[in-house]
Amino acid sequence: MINLFQPQLGNEELSEISKVFNSNWIGKGQKVSEFEDKFAKSLKSSSKKFISTTSCTEGIFLSADIFNFCPKDEIIIPTISFPSIGSAVLDSGAKLVFCDVDKHSLNVTVNHIKPHINNRTKALFLTHYGGIPCDMDPLVSLCKKHNIYIIEDSACSVQSFYKAKACGTIGDMGIWSFDAMKTLSTGDGGMIYLKNLDFINTAKERLYLGLPNKSKSGLDSSKEENTHWWEYSMNRTGRRAIMNDITASIGLSQLIKVNSFISIRERIFMHYMENLNGVGDIRVPPMPEFDFKSSYYFFWIQTKYRDNLATYLLERGIYTTFRYWPLHKVDLFNSFSTDDYPESEFASSFTLNLPLHQSLSDDDADKVIAAIKEFYEKL
Repeated sequence: MINLFQPQLGNEELSEISKVFNSNWIGKGQKVSEFEDKFAKSLKSSSKKFISTTSCTEGIFLSADIFNFCPKDEIIIPTISFPSIGSAVLDSGAKLVFCDVDKHSLNVTVNHIKPHINNRTKALFLTHYGGIPCDMDPLVSLCKKHNIYIIEDSACSVQSFYKAKACGTIGDMGIWSFDAMKTLSTGDGGMIYLKNLDFINTAKERLYLGLPNKSKSGLDSSKEENTHWWEYSMNRTGRRAIMNDITASIGLSQLIKVNSFISIRERIFMHYMENLNGVGDIRVPPMPEFDFKSSYYFFWIQTKYRDNLATYLLERGIYTTFRYWPLHKVDLFNSFSTDDYPESEFASSFTLNLPLHQSLSDDDADKVIAAIKEFYEKL
């Protein structure tokens, strides 16, 4: 089977894990701090604004705590979004407001957001689809005008840049994923960026049991003397969603390789573009007119034969899919659908994601292309 996603791991990761085992400390420690610092530097940002966690989803749920979502608030999200975003908004008690996306890029624009803004709008979630950035300057300007927080779901956008600014660091909060399908994979794990440093302590406390961010134990170090070091104070409730040194050690090794991974993905992406553009009725992804760098996480085509083509490819050992199924069409969320979403409907009917990962061989990419061309020849 030619997989849609696949990580690339080797002896370097095993060596880093071995160092953690030999240290006799596998919990959150020096490796986590090192990973946070080096990840921030790779995005040309300050490590003071970053904190690791157990998953991108945990970071998405944390956003509701950070920005104090409540029932009077409205949160705008593209209907083509990962389901954890919808779940986080519902759990917060805030009102979920769907917006449409561009039917070809699957990214949101100001024209999709404007009709949904009112004096109750608190935040906008956005996704850089497939690692290709949204046009952020107009979105930032619009949200700044209306005092709306921007939360960037950058799960698929590690090392994606918009006009030399790293995706995930342009809005008020950014969240990345390191799960088993991502370009930089640690099995599970996530990273959070917060523009406002005042929110960092809140985030650290919420992610570690609500303990004050004064010492690893939560000990109140403000006292001149404290012989009862087992005592602690708490100002808020919290979860336990912290990265450990095993995960971070894998991340450090992957971080060294990530640019080479993206170079491979870019080469495959462009190979698809060159060989599939103009085949049958296929439409390939549009490239933005602004300066950008992509993580090349997804490659997608659009065709009226999407369903038949997907079955044809699966029968030949090529797995494809469509991500993400519109949330307004999901049972849990569809009661919040108050509008028509024609562009998302188009995308969900005609879009197909093809295999794209750094372990994909040139021969496998050629097999995908050949199978697609064969399908059209048989029509």
